[in-house]
Amino acid sequence: MAPGCRGVIAALLAVLLAATPALAHVPLFRDGSSPDSAFVIEDPAKSWVVYDELPDGPAVRYYRFRMEEGERIYATLQVPRAGGFVPGMVLAGPGVGSSGTVPQYVGVPEGAGTMAVPGELPEQPDYEPFTPSKLYTLARIDTAAPETGDYTLAVYTAGEGGNYALALGFVESYTAGEWIRVPIDVVGIHRHEGQPLLLIFAPMIAVLAVGAGLLLRRGRALSLFALFGAAVGLLFIGSGAMTLMQMAIAAVGTDPGAAILVTLVFALIPILLGVLALRVALRESVGTGERIVMVVLGILALVTWAGLVIGPLLAFIASIMPARRRTPP
Repeated sequence: MAPGCRGVIAALLAVLLAATPALAHVPLFRDGSSPDSAFVIEDPAKSWVVYDELPDGPAVRYYRFRMEEGERIYATLQVPRAGGFVPGMVLAGPGVGSSGTVPQYVGVPEGAGTMAVPGELPEQPDYEPFTPSKLYTLARIDTAAPETGDYTLAVYTAGEGGNYALALGFVESYTAGEWIRVPIDVVGIHRHEGQPLLLIFAPMIAVLAVGAGLLLRRGRALSLFALFGAAVGLLFIGSGAMTLMQMAIAAVGTDPGAAILVTLVFALIPILLGVLALRVALRESVGTGERIVMVVLGILALVTWAGLVIGPLLAFIASIMPARRRTPP
């Protein structure tokens, strides 16, 4: 492995460790249309965010979770855009001190106390650096469970329906599978916001098109190692470009402040990995060191969400591809 590559990879690792403390919720795409069919949150202390929608009202979605006495119940309700859709929340459970007015169409378990928190649209949305996206926070519940038992959280609307995000829990943690799946989930989140797929993938398409054109202009045959490695590099760069575009979209109308630096880190790391992958893939001489670098880049890409999962997989494949140039027909 070339000394320059070792230095760059070490620098990337250092930046990654600095930029990836607990940053966001684990996304879920679920719904529960009645108290009996409420979607069950297995670990309510862990940070989750449920992406769901309500039809025109009156309409309700229900979520159920079990808490021990004294445990923190934390939930925020958000919408991706300002408009007539302003849902509210009702927390119901044992020992909950009744407050607020619960709409008649919201089902409440027998004997449960209730806390009603109507939604209120803020003047300015929040900038979320992790996705990135802009969100209007309508309502928040932050209280201790008065008793051990099952609690139900209802999200309701009396009028206009729409998409919302319900964030639950406060302990930021991911399983390995959840972490690796983040790039795919982020695409789903932007779709939930109302963005068309063509817009979401436009930066990736542009990078792949320009990269393919430049490779064709080289005018010489490439080995399978070079072809796969070049595809890896372009996928990494394209994913970084996608993040930069979403950052620009989310920053409009918000006050991101220093949070935008977090987004920049998650955008620039895939781009740097992509440049490294291209340099390794297009070297005249390919040996064991270059193959090891390609594997390391694939691992780093999985950790930093570069290449939409496809890129890291192609990096592992590239590492075992022949490096001999193909003879033109």
